[in-house]
This record gives sequence, C-alpha cells and structure tokens, in this order.
Amino acid sequence: MDSQSGNIDDVAARSRIGSGGNAAAGRIAIEWARRHSPVLNGLLRRTLDDGVFTGRRIALVVHLEAKTAFLATVLADAGARVVVAGSNPHSTRDEIAAALVSHGIEVHSSRNSGYEQWEEDILAVADTEPEFIIDDGAELTIRMAKHRPVFYNNIKGVSEETTTGVARLRALEAAGRLPFPAMAANDAACKHMFDNRYGTGQSTIQAILQLTNFLMAGKRVAIVGYGWVGRGIATYVRGLGGRALVIEVDPIKALEAHMDGHTVAPAGQALPMADMVITATGGVRAIASNHLPLIKENAILANAGHHDLEIDVEAMDKASFSVRTVREGIERYELKDGKSVYVLSSGALVNIAGGLGHPIEIMDLSFAVQGLSSHEIASGDYAPGIHVIPKHLDEAIARARLAHEGIHLDQVSPEQRDTVDQWLGDDREH
Repeated sequence: MDSQSGNIDDVAARSRIGSGGNAAAGRIAIEWARRHSPVLNGLLRRTLDDGVFTGRRIALVVHLEAKTAFLATVLADAGARVVVAGSNPHSTRDEIAAALVSHGIEVHSSRNSGYEQWEEDILAVADTEPEFIIDDGAELTIRMAKHRPVFYNNIKGVSEETTTGVARLRALEAAGRLPFPAMAANDAACKHMFDNRYGTGQSTIQAILQLTNFLMAGKRVAIVGYGWVGRGIATYVRGLGGRALVIEVDPIKALEAHMDGHTVAPAGQALPMADMVITATGGVRAIASNHLPLIKENAILANAGHHDLEIDVEAMDKASFSVRTVREGIERYELKDGKSVYVLSSGALVNIAGGLGHPIEIMDLSFAVQGLSSHEIASGDYAPGIHVIPKHLDEAIARARLAHEGIHLDQVSPEQRDTVDQWLGDDREH
C-alpha cells in the first residue's frame, strides 16, 4: 500500500515515466536527501501535522531529482494527493521518477523527453485539477491559464520559486488573469539569498568543470547577467582562480559587479576574451545569432538561467555546418565562419541537466519556503494576487537551519534598544 492512493498499480497506470528508471537507486538517493534536509524533515513536517493538506490535490512541477522527490513525499505523508512533473524536459532523473511511483505518487516525466512530450506531461498534471501548485518558472500555471481555463480558475493557490516564474505571475496579475493568491517564494530571503547565489553558483561551476574536466584557474569567464545567480557564479569563478567578465544592461547591477571587483564590459568586448560564457539572465536569447561572430574560438557555452532559450541553440544550428557530440554532455558546433564553439547540456540548465543540481542544504531551505508558502495560503485568507511569505516564517526557516548547525542567537536586551522615550527624555513639550 502507498501513502496516498491505496493502490500502487493504479498510480503506475496513471503515470508516465522512463522505462529505464531504477526505483531502488532512486529510493537510496531520496533517503540521502532526507537525511540531510533537517528543515523539511522537521519544521515543515511539524507544520503540516495540522491536517490542512489532507485530501487536497497538490501539483509539484519542479526539476525532478532527489530533493524534489523528498518534498513530494513530505506532502504525501501529510495526506495530500500529490502529482509530479519535471519543469524541464532535460532535467528529470528516471530513477527518481520510478522511486516516487513506487511510493504511490503519480508522475508524468522522463529524462530528455523532448518538448512535445514534456508539454503533454504538463497538461496531464493539469488534468488532475490541482488545487495547489508548487511551480518552477510558472510552467504549469501559465499552461493551465492558456489550455485549461476552467481548472485554472479553480486553483486555490500557487507557490513559485524562480525569478522567471514570479515575473510571469506578475504579468498575469497585470493582465487581470490571476484569480488566486500566489506566493512569490523566490522573493523570500531564505530562497534567493541562498539558492540563487550559493546553490546555483556552486552547482553551475561544479557541473561545467565536471563535464569538461577543465581547470578554472586562469580562465576568463563571461557571465551574462548579474542578478543573484550571476553574483553567485562570479563568486565561485573568482574563488577557483578564474576571472569574471560581467555583461549587464542594468546600470545598478553593473556598478555592483564593478565594486565587487569584477570586470564589467559590453558583449562586444567581453565575448572575444572569454574562455567560457555562462548565461544567467532568466530571459531568452542572452546569446543570440548576432553574438556568434564575437565568441572566442573553442569557447565553452553554458546556461544557468531558467530558459533553455538563453543560448539560442536553434540559431547556432543554422549558423553551423556540423554539430556533433564530442563528450557526454558536450556538443561541438563547427560554425560556417570556420570557428568551433562548444555547448554544454544542449543549452539546458547546466547544473541540473549536466550535474546533480543544487546542494541538498540549499534545497532544504528553498523547498521549506515552497512548502510553508503553500501551507500559508491553504490555511490563511489571502486575496488573489502576489504575496511574499511572512517574515516570521522566513526567520523560522533560518532559525531551524541554524539550530541544526548548533548555532544559537543572542537577543537584544532592553538597554540596547534605542527608543523614542530614551532619546527625547523628559524634555518633551506637552
């Protein structure tokens, strides 16, 4: 028997997963994530004990790997009827999907499924009529708005974890098409300050170096975008002896990058010098056809933003006379101008499609934000529109992690407080 449906065979029949998934290996990976996720396994579990999610339908559409799967099991253990899909066609781990099905959780996802199948999987999740959505890039939310409007209008709430997804939700709100409350989980301090900076920063560089077997020391790395993700990547590049060249369009972010000690330059100056180019904009075509003549011979191109379209692979195909895989996860493009460049993970998110994704400790924080955001909507009285997780919940997540590390904080004493009464004294006019 499983934790939510009573019949694993029925769950398997409803699911669509890859045929090569090793459920036993997936369960081992999920157990490893569980053992190192004290906030999810502690604070979130205790919060969900109130029964708010019992019998409620929750759709979880996030990059499908071990940490995501553990969150799914926590929600299912709280009584929710959970259905899962990957938020990208390249990032699902088949063994994890198989393990979730063996746990009794419906899954619609397989690795490298292609965009057409991925779209079908997303809509299959939509057809389960979720009441609550935990989303990545608003991939499920925007498709329900377009393709399943009746189900969309019945959604009780959404929690969104990415910069890109929050921007999409704000666009829906501006268009008058957000009929339910949505938590901008990405705006929580325990998400963007740690996930985007430390998580993406470390895991992106790890994946690039693992795929290429290159040394970072001495490399010039062009980073397109200096938001929280770009900051993190630049930090890890410098920490390993590389030199960050930041390409920005926002003058404030560019000034910040300059004051952080990085070289700031337009694409026309940075790309010809860069041994590696990493996109981190959250948008599309950060590297487009007009950039190809600028890119250095044998440069490595990798994407750390949300969209697979940050590197315009289609334009590169058209500009090349030969494309072939030269190493697992690396394709060489022989451009028609005679130059060769390399693209990692087919332009998909390199840290997930080409690596193991964010460190467990980071996702423990991020998924705690997602889980508590969803619980807050389900148990509260939020109006339609975009909201941010209350500060006390953000702080509770941080305190839970600190407590696990054996770190405890002082309190401000009465004599340390600077109050109106203290500095006005008895000289106030009456």
